[in-house]
Amino acid sequence: MGYTNLRTNLESKFADWLGEHQSIEKDIEDIEAAYAKLDEKRERLEKVELLLESAKVIMGEIAPGWNPKSVRPSRKFVSKLPFDSGEVTRMAFDVMREESREMRTVEIARLVVQRKGLDPKERDLVARVKTAIDASLRAKQGKFVDCTEGYGRKWFILPAGASKASSL
Repeated sequence: MGYTNLRTNLESKFADWLGEHQSIEKDIEDIEAAYAKLDEKRERLEKVELLLESAKVIMGEIAPGWNPKSVRPSRKFVSKLPFDSGEVTRMAFDVMREESREMRTVEIARLVVQRKGLDPKERDLVARVKTAIDASLRAKQGKFVDCTEGYGRKWFILPAGASKASSL
């Protein structure tokens, strides 16, 4: 009996060590790959710093009152909306329910931005919210919402239980 327990426990420990070994090897590979890119990243950082300084000079010429500290940093391929996940869609549906009329996406976006306590005159923000709302409404089209045909489409909430799929 003791021999079986010893063997079982040793195999269990062996499996743990094997997993740890693989994990450490992966960590080492990741670190080495990151280290290989270090010089490339440093070169890019120098280039970006030069670009920033050049942009400050140009903006100082074309807009003398411009303050570089007034610009918030942004990153590519990262959501730039100041909303939690799913919040834009929920707020858009709330607005559509409360308004209970056909609405253009940009109207919905302005009201959502205003409801969030942000400035609806900020074009870039409204455009990004509009894009998010439009994608969300298109994904739910025929199930919960529908829109008018043609240019300047207007969205509306379908009555409960009246999805397009069920009426076909």
